Amino acid sequence: MGTMSHRSTYALDMETSQTIKRLAREWQVSQAEVIRRSVRQAAAQPKAEELSPADVINRYRSQPLPRTREETQRLVHALRSQRHQDDAHRVPAPRS
Repeated sequence: MGTMSHRSTYALDMETSQTIKRLAREWQVSQAEVIRRSVRQAAAQPKAEELSPADVINRYRSQPLPRTREETQRLVHALRSQRHQDDAHRVPAPRS
């Protein structure tokens, strides 16, 4: 690889920073090389299909649903319960 002439600074969360350091040790390369390899790999992935809301509806009309009605109802119930629990733990903001 040629001389690296472009330097950049990024703010990362702790988990990402630790993951980069761990991979650098495991791969026996610099942290910059971990980032270069990861960016190249991500760029090589096929682009995710961008669907409009109408495309999504048409897809569901033409293909079997990913889960049964009962599974969907259980999922909705579980998500609502979780949302209600989260709401109960929130402290209301002081009113001015």
